Amino acid sequence: MSATTGGIAGKIRSGMAWSLVESWSVQALQFLAFMIVARYVDAAALGVVAMALLAGQFFQMTVLSGISAPMVSAGRDDPDLDDTAFWIAFALGALMLLLTLACAGVAERALDQPGLAWVLRWLSIANFLSALNVVPQAWLTRALMMRPLAVRSTLSTMAGALVGIPMAMAGYGLTALVMQNLATALIGAAILWAACPRRPRFRFARQKGREIFFYSRHVTLTGIANFFNSNSDVLIVGVVLGAAAAGVYTVGKRALLAANLLLARALSRVAFPAFSQLKHDPPRLAAAFLKLVSATSLITTPAFVGMALVADPFIHLVFGPRWAEAVPVMQYLSLFGALQAVGIYNQSLMLALGKPQWQTWLAALYAVVNCTLFFATADQGPGAIAAAFTLRAWLLYPLSVLGVVLLLPIGWADYWRAVRLGLFASAAMAGCVLGARPFLVQMAPAEALTVTILTGALAYGVALLLLGRNALVQLLMFARGRYGTA
Repeated sequence: MSATTGGIAGKIRSGMAWSLVESWSVQALQFLAFMIVARYVDAAALGVVAMALLAGQFFQMTVLSGISAPMVSAGRDDPDLDDTAFWIAFALGALMLLLTLACAGVAERALDQPGLAWVLRWLSIANFLSALNVVPQAWLTRALMMRPLAVRSTLSTMAGALVGIPMAMAGYGLTALVMQNLATALIGAAILWAACPRRPRFRFARQKGREIFFYSRHVTLTGIANFFNSNSDVLIVGVVLGAAAAGVYTVGKRALLAANLLLARALSRVAFPAFSQLKHDPPRLAAAFLKLVSATSLITTPAFVGMALVADPFIHLVFGPRWAEAVPVMQYLSLFGALQAVGIYNQSLMLALGKPQWQTWLAALYAVVNCTLFFATADQGPGAIAAAFTLRAWLLYPLSVLGVVLLLPIGWADYWRAVRLGLFASAAMAGCVLGARPFLVQMAPAEALTVTILTGALAYGVALLLLGRNALVQLLMFARGRYGTA
């Protein structure tokens, strides 16, 4: 292995390690705060804030991702590109702020959600800060410097929790949720700018602006489609069934979001810059891709399948019996998460290899099918929407794999070999847990949750040893930096 290869491999492993630190610490804090706050606020308040947060998520997934993607894809420092990207983000962030302030009342009346306008106006501050953060965050990501990002996320999340939890316990409800988000955004922006050595200059390069536009147009279109893929369920539940139903759906989905960020995105966050650096060496890129997919599948598939198995005692124990309607939402979406965890790499590969339009077409197809299914099933309750979401994902996933096969010197059999062990071992785990379920019926939620987790972990470990001991050894070697090149 060459020095350059070793350097990239070291950066990838270091980036993964710090991404895992960030995800574990941030998600633990966020989930703890959400769990406590959910016990003190009603479902309608959670639903209104969840719907209001969609505006910021739309802005980040469409506009801001389109600005950061060409910076990361460059794979090297480009001060002119960075400066131009900052001023574009600043201008669009200011425009977003003004539009939100002006249109918040219209949105509240159109959606018939009392209190939505007030929440939107306050959260518009956080959206503007997100625009200011695009360049320093992309700069650190491009350099695979994940440690400052981990520190930023952890401390800002802690600050938000210290604000939101006491206010919720004091009975401030909706205000507590808003102030928690604002505190997180303010502290996060301050730490991020302090950590990044790059400072924008008063410079705008037209050529760089054109590069950003031509690269980002597909990323932005993909972001629009991905937004509706990821969030139209919450929006449709809120519009059709009301804010309280949206709150229930949010509780069921929150466990998936935590696990996804905790397990999958911690690993995939490094994929885009790593793939961008390896894109001129297809054989090494293909090897790195398959190793990442295999490692992620072995880690995340049993975790998400396990979440579906423990959804009932988990919801009752963590959030309380009044959130029982969230159980089927968590069960179905967990099965979706098992697929999404490995599918994230497909999108990163398409972006790194200059094929963002492929992901745009796929995301657009997914969005159309999702929205059609959601409107068709919304009157049957939040659980039906979650089931439709998961069904679409599994049926259309081969289209995403097709893009990988066309871009890399690998075949369908290579991809299947990378994921099959995680799927088979997880299926064996699920069979053991379901077989033991009749013995758990009389147990309290805490006891049932503990026994289910222990049974599942033991069954998965045994299945791995029986079905793929070599793959397990390779995973451990990869984590320790002794497994080939990255």
